[in-house]
Amino acid sequence: MFSGYISPDSIHHAARQWDITLFGPVRDDPQAGKRPGFAKQDFHIDWQARTLTCPNGVTSPPWKPTLGDGHPRLSVLFPRKACRECVDRLRCTGNVEGKGRHVFLMPQPLQEIQTQNRAEQTTTEWRRRYAIRAGCEATVSETVHAHGRRNCRYRGMARTHVQHVLTAAGTNIIRLSGYLSPGIAPPRKARPRSRFQQLCRDLPT
Repeated sequence: MFSGYISPDSIHHAARQWDITLFGPVRDDPQAGKRPGFAKQDFHIDWQARTLTCPNGVTSPPWKPTLGDGHPRLSVLFPRKACRECVDRLRCTGNVEGKGRHVFLMPQPLQEIQTQNRAEQTTTEWRRRYAIRAGCEATVSETVHAHGRRNCRYRGMARTHVQHVLTAAGTNIIRLSGYLSPGIAPPRKARPRSRFQQLCRDLPT
């Protein structure tokens, strides 16, 4: 899943259903470029009062349940008057019409997962751990596209397992051959000419 993102829903489901901790990037706020001042994680959430407080101390009215992409979400709309008078209005709302800041929250378990993961994935330690996963997924991609691992040549679990073991061994051999120092690697035999190459050679110049 290196080219995509994992969602707070999938992290929460894997932890509750299978006791598995998914590790990967959570998508950043797609509107972050329009609001360079304050991100959603900069707001304080009061789950009991069902309100959100901005970094400048303005508290929203109670949020309203809504849907986003077919999933339950919480719609938080700050008072327009308070946002108009705020010195950080343009940096926060990202608009010049004077509208109040509008924030969408997930249900509490999912929102806490999203906030935590977005903070952690900016650290050096997180990136170091994720580099291991990137290497694993590169290996999976290589075996699929270069060695045909997606399609099995045999029937039955036992024979399929043998194919996977041989594919993995072959992948290791190919990679090791690329790390041999010059002069250590055995010389490769010249490839035989194809019939087309032989035909081109035999044609009069």
